[in-house]
Amino acid sequence: MPDLRLETLTACAAARELRGGSLSAEALLDACLARIARFNPTLNALVTVDSAGAREAAKAADRQLAAGGLVPPLLGVPVSIKDAFATRGLRTTASFRPLADYLPDADATVVARLRAAGAVIVGKSNLPELAAAPHCWSPLFGPTLNPWNPALTSGGSSGGAAVAVAAGFSLLEAGSDLAGSIRIPAAYCGVAGFKATENRIPRTGHIPHLPRHLGGARSVRHMLSFGVLARSVADLHLGYGLIAGPDGIDTEVPPLAPSPALPIPAGQALRLALWDDFGLPLCERTCAGLEGMTKRLQAAGHRVERGVPPGLDPEQLRELFGLIGGAEIGLGMPRWQRAFFLGIRPLLPPSERLVRAIARGLRCDMRAYNRALNARDDAIGRLEAFLSRFDALLCPVATTVAYPGGPMSSFTRPPALSVAGRRVPYMEATIGLTTPFSLCGNPVAALPTGIEAGLPVGVQIVGRRWQENALLAVAAHLEPVLGGFVAPPLSG
Repeated sequence: MPDLRLETLTACAAARELRGGSLSAEALLDACLARIARFNPTLNALVTVDSAGAREAAKAADRQLAAGGLVPPLLGVPVSIKDAFATRGLRTTASFRPLADYLPDADATVVARLRAAGAVIVGKSNLPELAAAPHCWSPLFGPTLNPWNPALTSGGSSGGAAVAVAAGFSLLEAGSDLAGSIRIPAAYCGVAGFKATENRIPRTGHIPHLPRHLGGARSVRHMLSFGVLARSVADLHLGYGLIAGPDGIDTEVPPLAPSPALPIPAGQALRLALWDDFGLPLCERTCAGLEGMTKRLQAAGHRVERGVPPGLDPEQLRELFGLIGGAEIGLGMPRWQRAFFLGIRPLLPPSERLVRAIARGLRCDMRAYNRALNARDDAIGRLEAFLSRFDALLCPVATTVAYPGGPMSSFTRPPALSVAGRRVPYMEATIGLTTPFSLCGNPVAALPTGIEAGLPVGVQIVGRRWQENALLAVAAHLEPVLGGFVAPPLSG
């Protein structure tokens, strides 16, 4: 198969060709491995490549395809797995030094379900330490670079995942998202990303819920979501459908199947809300992307209304996220790391309110934590009431497109970013627009809206809690207007 096919091939298209006999799983794998060998030494998206295991799975897929009959939906399709998900017999590190040589004896539920669907796992993708940052600089493996410009960050924490999909190393990736970890790298790298409602997809086998030999205690119970990254909404829908639902182990996943949703008829006009004022500046490229998107949507007959959900203050939502997130993340932190974050709090300037909120969460008592959860319930109710008036809510993903990357660690104080001529604290600049929807647990699709001055711009499409399929139907309806995936200009 010519290498160029992987520049734009989607998971759904590959699955169709595999079933139709015009493509073999081994040939498709060969093409992916060739791209990995060519581009991964520069991009560093995959930190473990399982060529032998993938070859065995591809050969088995070809035998099953040759036998005919019904086959699993991803049979023979190459996928990659964020290195925070346990993979049986395959190194799983979460970029955490104590796990540098960890070989799990069981798959995470998400991984097991992808294997059962016939996926060929080519390798594990890079992430920052314990998936705890919006960049992709690993203390074990170094940085993942942006395929549009290697001098820029890929975003995080699912940065390796977004690059692997954009570069054609794999056609689908499982990711996780607490504060934008799927949405931000999807936007920075020009791919599609989707996070489900919190607790829709089991967390079993996902780190930073550490393995048993490191304590195994669960800490984060709210706001953490899982999902997929791919090149099209159809791929997102396929991947989400395969990994969602209870596994009988994660007790917080409701024992209910996701609600089905019919495709939206071609030409049907949608009522869309646009929330672009989060009290933070937006860079020129982001503004241009939003303006162009709005004009195209209106020209296609959709109704776009600017507004802020009543009673929701973005700054308060960010601080509430920080308080709850800090409290829950802190429970699973090693003592030295917790002490470090508590120690730097007095050194933070007043402008870094989100980081200060996280630091407050590390030391909050049960009464304060419960008050925060009650305030979260109120925010959920207000956002749901607002969303009931629209088919979806549109928002920018971040204040800026991909920015210059640099060495990062748990001990590095990230620099403020220059956005529209203003210095914006790092955390506000990166996750300030995603955390409100993490706080409320809504499903969100992040889709590319086009290329502005050589870099991708993305948009969040937010739906009502537990209505993933309805949201994905809206995203599929809007995808042709937004523009869809554009292959990055790789060289090497």
